[in-house]
Amino acid sequence: METNSMKRKGTAQHLARTLFLFGAVAWMCGTASAAFEAIPIGAERMTVEPAGFRFQFTDTTGTILAPAHAQAGLRLDGQPVAATEAGDRPGHFSVTTAGGVKADVNVKASAGLVSITVAPKSAGACQIDLSLGGLPVAYGLGDAGGWSGHLNLVTDKKVRYSLLNNGGSQRWQSSFVIFPENRLAGVVFEGKKLSVVLGPKAYTMTAHAAEPVTFHYLIGDMQAIYRNYRALLDANGYPNIKPKFRLFELGWESWAALGYQTSADTLLKSVKKFQDHGYPVRWAVTGSGFWEEGGTTTDFGQFGQKFSDPAALKKELHERDVKWMIGLRTNFVLPGGPHIPKTNKRDANLKGNFFNGNPLSTLGVEKDYFVKDPSGKLLVKTSRWFPIVPCYLLDGRKPDAVDWYADLYRSWDIDGIKEDTMKNIGSDLLDIFNAPIARLADEGSLVMARCGSFSASGTLLRINDTHVKDMTKRTPINYLQYAACGAPNVYSDTVGFKQMKSYSEKVVHHAWLMALTAGLAVGESPFAWKATQQELFKRPFDFHYQFGPYLFDAAMKSHQSGFPYTMTPLGIAYPDDKYAADPEHYQWLAGESLLCAPLLKNYQTGKMDLYLPAGTWFDYDTGRNYQGPQLLKHFAMPAGKTPCFVGGEGILVTRSADDAPLQAHIYPVDAPAERFTFYHPDGQSTSTLRLRQNGESGVWNAATGDAVPFSVCQKSGALSFKLQPDQAYEYVPGTVRENPTAVKRVSASDVLDDFTAVKATDGEISDASRWISQQHDRPKWLVVEFEASVELSGAEVYTGWGRGHAVRNFSLQTQIGGEWVDIPGATVRGNRTIECLVDFRAPVRTTAIRFYSQDKGLVRLKELKLR
Repeated sequence: METNSMKRKGTAQHLARTLFLFGAVAWMCGTASAAFEAIPIGAERMTVEPAGFRFQFTDTTGTILAPAHAQAGLRLDGQPVAATEAGDRPGHFSVTTAGGVKADVNVKASAGLVSITVAPKSAGACQIDLSLGGLPVAYGLGDAGGWSGHLNLVTDKKVRYSLLNNGGSQRWQSSFVIFPENRLAGVVFEGKKLSVVLGPKAYTMTAHAAEPVTFHYLIGDMQAIYRNYRALLDANGYPNIKPKFRLFELGWESWAALGYQTSADTLLKSVKKFQDHGYPVRWAVTGSGFWEEGGTTTDFGQFGQKFSDPAALKKELHERDVKWMIGLRTNFVLPGGPHIPKTNKRDANLKGNFFNGNPLSTLGVEKDYFVKDPSGKLLVKTSRWFPIVPCYLLDGRKPDAVDWYADLYRSWDIDGIKEDTMKNIGSDLLDIFNAPIARLADEGSLVMARCGSFSASGTLLRINDTHVKDMTKRTPINYLQYAACGAPNVYSDTVGFKQMKSYSEKVVHHAWLMALTAGLAVGESPFAWKATQQELFKRPFDFHYQFGPYLFDAAMKSHQSGFPYTMTPLGIAYPDDKYAADPEHYQWLAGESLLCAPLLKNYQTGKMDLYLPAGTWFDYDTGRNYQGPQLLKHFAMPAGKTPCFVGGEGILVTRSADDAPLQAHIYPVDAPAERFTFYHPDGQSTSTLRLRQNGESGVWNAATGDAVPFSVCQKSGALSFKLQPDQAYEYVPGTVRENPTAVKRVSASDVLDDFTAVKATDGEISDASRWISQQHDRPKWLVVEFEASVELSGAEVYTGWGRGHAVRNFSLQTQIGGEWVDIPGATVRGNRTIECLVDFRAPVRTTAIRFYSQDKGLVRLKELKLR
């Protein structure tokens, strides 16, 4: 879906671009012959040199968009093309290598798309390599790119990324690569042993085939590339699953929470406890642990003694507004048995020492529903993880097999699945998973997919098992590579996976990372922690709840347009901004207006270098505005802070409760959206907002012209109003407010050495930059005075020395009638944490705030951040 903000992001000059295929000199056996006619197809062009079939893309001025490879654009069986002869039709060529390997090449072009089909003439499979020169920034390649260790896949070394399913780390693959700075993307679907080479000197797509293989290049602005790519996926039969809002809500998973103690009773107890603590759990996955001893999920319908009455469990979950999902695979244990694993090194899911044979496998064999090897023999695979006995694999390429699988699934009468097949099938069977899993999603089930290729077969696409430590690199890289491939509705494991026994700020930052994506779930609980720690931990979940409808709207636009609105890597959102493509910045846009920048790498310091692209950006918590492009060095991002800025089109939609109307928020950005369409959580209703070009700020009903009631944020100037479904509105934004916490003066009761009062408001949270009082038993205070009256709703208070010595008792005060009085909700007693979040019971308008403590001895205040 093309939007106003994306037009602005440095891509408008490319909006109307298409391609121009420019015929070069034909060449046969090293001898020049007459030129053939140019094939006009638009404003851009592809030029081909006959020697080596070297090709490149340029614009009408001759500026190179994507350079030719230095030696050869086409290789056959590793040999560069030596001779190219023009065919009898435009775009047709015959090519030959020095070793005599021949192929026919057909170049077909349409607006924004060039497809090059190579048909080998040699007997047997031929390796086909199609190459451009080096390009500076690349994203994509699914799990192959997600496990690379780099967000930008172009490094100083040549790397070959092979597409395969190894049953573990790499189970979702795509050859799609996008080069934002070059307005180019490439993909190949056909052939075997697909791989991609990226490096400083080359971009190569490789396939092995005896039959013709088509390589696609997409050129244009980012929206055009993804729009054409979505059309390619549709044409090649890859699923395009409409999102379901339920999976954008908070979920619960059994494995981390309960392990082998998972049962109907323990499930309900855990879910109820989360809900009673204000966590709006709306779906639950029960995976390993519920089936009969020695069985697997593909036995279907056998829930086991721990789930002896599945209908009653489903009813009770539904009464709590929770949908029930089950872990599911597409592999079937061989019939007969019992089957004894050859190793006991890894199968934590097996209670006994054997697996029962699956009687359904007999029918699957009779009906020819399982994968066979090239010789026609049934393929048998044993997982390294589960189950570690021989299995058949459902052949999802066969419609009858898909029908059978869907019928078996219905026997469960549950709400959805978490697909988790774990079989090392190599590189030649990537296409067996999409159809059966997508069928379940298309029929209305909630589907979280893991295995597949090129497009997601469910609402959520799950990356491989993650841990909290993975948030520093692998998790965000995997997320963003999936998004770059056009699959932005990402999910991993539960927040704080296996790290919830004791509180740590690291776990809170992990929660923020996951809360800013489509999928979010809990497992282990934080309810043994202190109240202040639980409050910090819950903030990301509250934010995800508030912005769930906004993320779903972005996913709907992704579904329709192919563009990864749910999670847009910053380098794709701003392709002309080289700083946005910096691989060290794990930042992205959610929707068209929310810049997400969770603290991932340096959570010990609480600070990060945060990049803001061109435009006005508003700190989500404080309302303070910043003008981009700007790098905010050492920006404080404590665990309790929302790691988001609002800019872009400047329109957010939030909810406060299930039964409350949605709220639209219009920020005074530089270039507001001319037209904004919002998709409501029902997946059907929409609301539209149109920009009025003049007049005072406000909101109106577009049909009647009546004014719509709205409020104005005193911190940011954003307009807020109730957003009703199937209504159209017109709006004029407000104006940018002065930054609300401009400090005039900071003073204190007394000071120890050079630990002066102003150091408590300098934005640095450290032992080196603190206010410290002198040591005595009298009250201590610090006063912050503002340039003008401001409205404040709370504060982040950082005290102590190192990780201890927190100020135990303090109040934040304001002046009334010349007297300092405690602000309601801002009195803290018995504090033991160095980071304390204070929420006022109601906003306070004031010209000064006082931090006041009667603790004995030294009082240490690292930073007082008011919001």
